[in-house]
Amino acid sequence: METMLANILAQYPGVSPVVFMLARSLGVLIPPIPGVFIDLLGIATFGWFIGFLYGEAGIMLGAMLAFLIARKLREPIARKIPLLERVHEWEGKVSEKTKFWTLVALRLPSNPAFDYVSYAAGFTKIGFWKFFWATLVGNIPTMLFVYYFGSRSLEMGFYYFLGFLGVLAIIFAVLSHRDFLKRGAK
Repeated sequence: METMLANILAQYPGVSPVVFMLARSLGVLIPPIPGVFIDLLGIATFGWFIGFLYGEAGIMLGAMLAFLIARKLREPIARKIPLLERVHEWEGKVSEKTKFWTLVALRLPSNPAFDYVSYAAGFTKIGFWKFFWATLVGNIPTMLFVYYFGSRSLEMGFYYFLGFLGVLAIIFAVLSHRDFLKRGAK
C-alpha cells in the first residue's frame, strides 16, 4: 500500500494532499494499517511542516469518523455489554472539564492505541466537539515529534532514519508494555 500511495503522491501533485489525508484517515479507521508509515510518506512528499498539517487533518478526519461510527452503534452495543452502563454511570459523576482532560491525558501516551481510543470514546457520552478538541490537543505533541524529527533524520541519511524508526519503535513498545502492565495490575 505504501508504494502505491507514494506513486500516486508523486504522479498527481494536484490531488496528493487530499489523497494523503484520506490515506492517513484510513490508518485510524482500520487499525492494522500502520499510520506511521503513511506519516513518513507525508514527510518525504510535503516536508515536515506541511506534511504535519496534512497528516493532522487526516488523523482528525479518521478519529472523528471512528467516533461517529461508534456513536451510531453505541446504544445497540450498550444493551449487550454491561460494562458500558458502568462507564455511563461514571460519566454522570464527573465534570465536563474532567472528561475533556481525561481524554487529553489518554491521547498523549496512547498513540499506539489512538485508533481504539477514538472508537471507545464514541461509546461514551462525551460530546462531539469536546472529543474533537481533546483529540487535537492530545495528539499534536506526538505528531510534531514524529514529523519534525522524522524529517531531520531523513535529511541526515538512511542510517539516522533507521535509528529514528528504532527509537520510535522502542518508545511505542515501552508505552504499550507499560499500559499492559497497568491493566494487568488491576
